[in-house]
This record gives sequence, C-alpha cells and structure tokens, in this order.
Amino acid sequence: MSVHPEHYDVGDALARAYVLAEHLSTSLQSGTRLFGLTTARTRALLCVLENPPMTQRDLAAALRCSKRQVTALVDALEESGHLRRDPHPRDRRAHIVALTERGRSHADRVRQLRADTARRLFDGVAPRDLDAFVRVTDRLIDHYANSIPRTGE
Repeated sequence: MSVHPEHYDVGDALARAYVLAEHLSTSLQSGTRLFGLTTARTRALLCVLENPPMTQRDLAAALRCSKRQVTALVDALEESGHLRRDPHPRDRRAHIVALTERGRSHADRVRQLRADTARRLFDGVAPRDLDAFVRVTDRLIDHYANSIPRTGE
C-alpha cells in the first residue's frame, strides 16, 4: 500500500501533470497517425468541426497561433483534402475555412477517439471530483497562458 502525505506540494502536482500529459499525448498521437495527420492539423480540424463557420483569423485565435502559421496549416489541410476555403459572404478579403467530407469524417473519428479516452480516463471519478478537476485545470490553463510573454505575429 502506498503512503500518501497529508499535503502534496507543487512538485508532486507537476510530476503528475507531466505523467498525465504523456498519456494524453500518446493517445492523441495514436489517433492522429490513423489519418496521417500531425497533432496541429488534428487540432485545427477539430476546431473547425466544433466552431463553424470560421475564418482563418478565427482559427488562428482559437489555436493561439500566428496568422502565418494558420495559413500554412490551412494550406496543408487543403492540399490533403481535409479543408477548403470558401468565400466570406461579407468580406471579400477573408475566407471561411470549411471541412470537406474527408475532413469531417476524420475529425468525427478523432472526436470519437477522444470521447473513448475521456471515458477510460475518468471512469469511476466522482462527479464532485470531476467538477474540482475541471475548475482547477481551467485555472491552471488560464494562469499559465497569461504568464507567457506575448510575441509579435
């Protein structure tokens, strides 16, 4: 039986966060490899699936990357047949990024893999503990994101 201290410190918390991140990364990578996609491309597909309609600017903001990076990402996903650029109905300089049938199929399957991972990961976790996990994780994500110096795009 393992011994549990009365209180854990930030080093204990970080060590567990890294282990969890490794497990989740492995899960995501195995899912993306099924479709020959990178993690960044998979995140973009899921973002477009879950937030239509999106401009490239919207996608860059959602992915927290530069306009240049999202242009390269969309170019690659357009070339692979996952995304297309449609004209914006009111702004002729902008494009709406939309999923193709292939993109929708792959994004749906990745989303299903994520749902399966969530069920395995949180199986048996009490709703009260799950609520606490989400609140603490949201706080950590926000705190960390706001502590990183912004660079120019």
